[in-house]
Amino acid sequence: MRVLLFNLLLLTFLTSFNIQAQKKQIYLKSFEVDKNSNIIFNLDNTTVGIEESTDGKIHFDFSMEFENYSKNEIKNIVDSVKIKVGGFEKNITLEASGITKSNSHFSVNTKEALVLDSDFFKSKKKEKKVLYKSKNSLIEEINTHNKSSLENLLKMLKTKDEKGVKKKLSGISIQVMKSDFSIKIPPHVKLVINSKDSQITFLDDFTNELSLVLRNGYLRAQTLANNHNNLKISDASLKVEKISGGIYYLNNISIGKIGSLNSVKITSEFSKIEIGEINQGIVINDFNSEFWFYNFSRGFKRFDLFSEYSKVHIFKPLNNYSFKAFGNNTVIHDGGTVINMQPTKNGEKYNMFTRKSAGSKEFSGHINFDMIHGMIYSYRNKTKS
Repeated sequence: MRVLLFNLLLLTFLTSFNIQAQKKQIYLKSFEVDKNSNIIFNLDNTTVGIEESTDGKIHFDFSMEFENYSKNEIKNIVDSVKIKVGGFEKNITLEASGITKSNSHFSVNTKEALVLDSDFFKSKKKEKKVLYKSKNSLIEEINTHNKSSLENLLKMLKTKDEKGVKKKLSGISIQVMKSDFSIKIPPHVKLVINSKDSQITFLDDFTNELSLVLRNGYLRAQTLANNHNNLKISDASLKVEKISGGIYYLNNISIGKIGSLNSVKITSEFSKIEIGEINQGIVINDFNSEFWFYNFSRGFKRFDLFSEYSKVHIFKPLNNYSFKAFGNNTVIHDGGTVINMQPTKNGEKYNMFTRKSAGSKEFSGHINFDMIHGMIYSYRNKTKS
């Protein structure tokens, strides 16, 4: 028996209600801002979607929808939501808490135990082979994994009586609560976000300067593009189609999927990160993480990885390139060849592996790994997974 663990909140009630869906407008306000304005969000246990404003104003729009909830339940939930927006000389500060960890909550009214259907997972065997992904396929994966419906989730659930008999969910009252917190921000306005236990989604390409701290939660974006960006993300998942410019501090990223990187510095530890394409100006400093580098652009020029206790899966660039692995105590798997690079007595680093460029052919760039206590898995690109 598996225990149900979803970001969606799952509660068990002993009483059923039969009430039509009700929509509540919780907060709706707009404020004038300009390019010199600063916007600060302090978020706690909040889900928010951020998109572009085209009229020079910042817009806050938060509503909730309830199905099969009593009036008292709705009132208690609405009263628990805290939203406060203040403005001073066109600087805007948002304080928000209790706006649900996800935008859809559901509750099942049953006295029986609620379990995951084990049959749902039987056909999903673990694949040990590392599969190649194109940049577009990883981006598609980023988008697909974020599209979950209530119907699909309920298919995974069954009730289980005292005798251990499992039954499909039928004839059971299901409470559904949906929240929608939309914020529209004009371009060229600096945004500062301090958040914990929150889910943040950038629905449009975001080119504003962004300073973000996220502890526990989720960050999803199409494009984050600004050379002054500074993001610190810990104990969270990260899914971004394109990152261009900025500094990123990533700690304990459980699910990290990035379609492409350009002109980015990353400091990471204890994370799992897949990158669809490496472009110019990428420097990664890592401790004890696992990376997948699937593709390199035709002119990535130079890619630097400085790491300790890291595990790296790299698919060789299709175009002409050079490669050097510098360090010690690292195991290199190159096709069927395994190279064990032992540490020196004094812990000195040395050239462990070198690949020169192919002379007169168009040169794409140099890959430089500075590693100790690491593992490198080198693969040939495949046309499909």
